[in-house]
Amino acid sequence: MDKLLVELPNDGVTVDLQPLLYTMFLNTSLHFLLGISSDDEHHNAPCTPEQFVDAFHNALFWTMIRIVLGRVWKIVPQGKYLRVCRIAHTFLNHYVDLAIGNMGTSKVDSNSATKQSLVQVLSAQTDDKELIRSQILQGMMAAQETTSALLVRAEVLQRSEDFLNFDALLNSKVLKNILYETLRLYPVFPLMGRVALCDTVLPVGGGPNHDAPYFVPKGTKVEIGYHALHRDPRVFGDDVEAFRPERWDSINPSQWKFMGFGGGSRACLGRQKSLVEASYVLARMAMKFEKLENRDDRQWKGEMKLTCKNANGCNVALYEASRKSLK
Repeated sequence: MDKLLVELPNDGVTVDLQPLLYTMFLNTSLHFLLGISSDDEHHNAPCTPEQFVDAFHNALFWTMIRIVLGRVWKIVPQGKYLRVCRIAHTFLNHYVDLAIGNMGTSKVDSNSATKQSLVQVLSAQTDDKELIRSQILQGMMAAQETTSALLVRAEVLQRSEDFLNFDALLNSKVLKNILYETLRLYPVFPLMGRVALCDTVLPVGGGPNHDAPYFVPKGTKVEIGYHALHRDPRVFGDDVEAFRPERWDSINPSQWKFMGFGGGSRACLGRQKSLVEASYVLARMAMKFEKLENRDDRQWKGEMKLTCKNANGCNVALYEASRKSLK
């Protein structure tokens, strides 16, 4: 984060925050998941972290194509997809092997456990390399995070440095409202598909008022559209298209009416981590910059892979806070 703040222009020059934040969150995830940094030397690794991230990014794109095509995927040339998957898998296998190999030579105590990477924690629980790799990939997908606008300056300046701790960031109503409203309007995962493995009856959804049971035959493909779900005026008010974080002061939708992190037994395990990381970024930027200006009048345009982001980027201008305004 410190490196990002130094690199950002502070004199009103237009900058696209999206790739910068994307790179920062991926680097943070690499450290959390594998215990490595993009600045470290990796002489024995099959590729560099940058090459892995590029392959991972392309694999997400092709996986999205695979999902969309369904059975037709079998007749599509798959050379590029298999190549990027192989690069990503080989890179992760290298660090999984290192973690498993080190388990027999290193001792883990309670003081160092909190500093371990996820691959180290998992390798202490199982030697199933494919399972560990799958969990790491799932963690990488969770790194496709979205941050929002700087509307937190007043609270951040009022509370100063004591604000930058886990509990304060997680419990900040202002920050949580901004992030929830962002996820409501622009969910990172806007669609979710499921197939009924047996005849199923949903408790609601049928009838003229959609409150009666609904029969779903075995083999039926069900698509869940979070984009539509999060625009229900009965839950979020009549101004569902407006970005209004303060609406969360008066609403408390159930887990099945707001699914920014999924719901039920398969809800996102990294929810707190994602909220705290995004809150930390917003707070640090609000401390450094007094004003943020939009430099793109185009409407939001979704770019769908496995996750969704704005195809136009996030073009803004930042103005550094004067010393007088920080007092």
